[in-house]
Amino acid sequence: MRDKGGRAAVKRLVERGYDRIADDYLAGKAPLGPETEGLLRELMAGLGSDARVLDLGCGAGVPVTTWLAQRHCVTGVDLSARQLALARERMPGATLVQADMGTVAFASGAFDAIVSCYAIIHLPREEHPALLASIARWLRPGGRFLATWPLTDWEGREEDWLGWGAPMWWSHHDEATNLRLLREAGFAIERTELREGEERWLWALGRVVGDE
Repeated sequence: MRDKGGRAAVKRLVERGYDRIADDYLAGKAPLGPETEGLLRELMAGLGSDARVLDLGCGAGVPVTTWLAQRHCVTGVDLSARQLALARERMPGATLVQADMGTVAFASGAFDAIVSCYAIIHLPREEHPALLASIARWLRPGGRFLATWPLTDWEGREEDWLGWGAPMWWSHHDEATNLRLLREAGFAIERTELREGEERWLWALGRVVGDE
């Protein structure tokens, strides 16, 4: 297991990598597809325009955070200052915070829903259980959480990710471990989807167990 200094080093690598590639990464983003929109509508089912939503690893806000910000009160968290600058251009009304999702703090019950797409994979996997426990605490009882993970247990670095001249680093568990960690953090899993592409991804929607 990495010490604190080792975890800080890989987080700095991720931060600097996204700062460097942010504009190219945004230019290559696909629009929100019907499958993802359907899950977002399920995430927010029964909630009004005043619902409080947290997006962990919001990036430039495209496409998920923007969709949420058009309908609800959004707080976005990201490591990359450049990504957040791009997000502010698209979501001037959102609250955007530059922070490490593994150490950022919010009050208990601060949010009605939380989402994290393609982002937890950049957090050292030994920090995933604590993050999921925090997410469960930040949600009101009965609040939902939507997140994505690859299906493989892997950790590693690529020196020139996507050919854009910046290194990047990932850290994640396999499908069964991610679902187990969600349950251990206090989530009842309401839906899972496996999606094919260049990689296979798990999409999981969970609800905090508790009295509403």
